[in-house]
Amino acid sequence: MSSSSAASKPVLVVRPLRQQDAFLQLLEQAAVDYQYKPIMRIEAIAESEPEAESIKNCILGFAEFDCAIFISANAAELGIKWLDQYWPMLPTGQQLFAVGQQTESILSAYGCRVSSPRKQQNTEGLLDEMPSLQQLQNKAVIIFRGGGGRTTLGDRLQSRGATVTYCELYRRVLMPDSLAEAQTLLSDCSCLVAHSGELVQAMGPAAAETSNIPVVVPSERVAEISRKLGYSNILVANNALPDSMFEMVKAALK
Repeated sequence: MSSSSAASKPVLVVRPLRQQDAFLQLLEQAAVDYQYKPIMRIEAIAESEPEAESIKNCILGFAEFDCAIFISANAAELGIKWLDQYWPMLPTGQQLFAVGQQTESILSAYGCRVSSPRKQQNTEGLLDEMPSLQQLQNKAVIIFRGGGGRTTLGDRLQSRGATVTYCELYRRVLMPDSLAEAQTLLSDCSCLVAHSGELVQAMGPAAAETSNIPVVVPSERVAEISRKLGYSNILVANNALPDSMFEMVKAALK
């Protein structure tokens, strides 16, 4: 990759654990040394929890929505599990949308016809690229996501005339011990890879010895969060897909 001193230090990856992490596989295939410290975990809402009642109401009323948007792979996987319990066959006539290729792939594998943005594989791309999401007067939209997510998508859809309902299927839980380890490791890493704004914020403000460490992020929005936290060397990928993030890691290690 490079013979520089930066490349001799490990890349620090902090995103939540996933079953098959294609990004980590790319690092391994390229013989990039890395430290993986997931500082958050994804915790599904259990049926026994009070929050599950709201999910059940959304699922039972699924046929009433004109559009369904799945924000993430986690939202797609958990949403399908819930829908499968109450809808042996999904209602027809709805438009399904996904943010990101992985999210789309999960829904397609379940047999859904789904649309997703191609140029910008994020919520902004969904808003800009999908013709059927431009005029939404008298349309009901359900957004499957995690708790505490951004309201940008819902706000913009409402401004276009839609009635928006959130179905929050999981929560992000901070892992204090792993976070402390990641914060300690950061000063001796070649770069920090943060796949979301929540992860950068969890890492906390940059210290004097870490402010110049390259930070690889998936969007300008996350870059701005990083700047406000004191990081000055930020590399912005085209999106959060493994290939795009990996290209920026390679740039950071040159």
